[in-house]
Amino acid sequence: MHFRKIQKRDLVELNQLFKSCLTDLVIREKKEFKLIDDEVDRLNYIVQDSFLNSELHFYVTEMDNHIVGSIALTKPNPFITENISTIQTGYEVACVYIHPSFQRQGIGKFMFKQIKKELARLGQVKYYLDAGFQSSQQYWRQVLGEPSLILEDYWGKGEHHLIWVRELV
Repeated sequence: MHFRKIQKRDLVELNQLFKSCLTDLVIREKKEFKLIDDEVDRLNYIVQDSFLNSELHFYVTEMDNHIVGSIALTKPNPFITENISTIQTGYEVACVYIHPSFQRQGIGKFMFKQIKKELARLGQVKYYLDAGFQSSQQYWRQVLGEPSLILEDYWGKGEHHLIWVRELV
């Protein structure tokens, strides 16, 4: 596996990664298909912004010269900043996507280990992470434990939004 910052040549392949991941999520979690286009557009905006904004760090993981995962460090999003106290210079671990064909093969653990190295390189002592999809919430609960905050019924009855604040160790 190879972890690196994104490059302009990655845009088409990243767009496909996002579409594949979100289509899989929407089908598994029985969400509206409109969510795919909205979320892909949001992610592509973040990718484009990362080329212009030095405070936004976007990375990919490759296997055999193909992008199989993405992860980013961004400024904490409104879900986080409107609900918990954040460090002004802090980062959110965001845009974590692994192609459905490559899930459960250690890529998520690999990317998370690498992004924590990046956080340390940037002088960070804590980070933030949030999740709205139930499968993402299950994964992050296994990795990070119980969330720091649960926004109950945020997405509808029984559909919560979870936020983690963690020390970098």
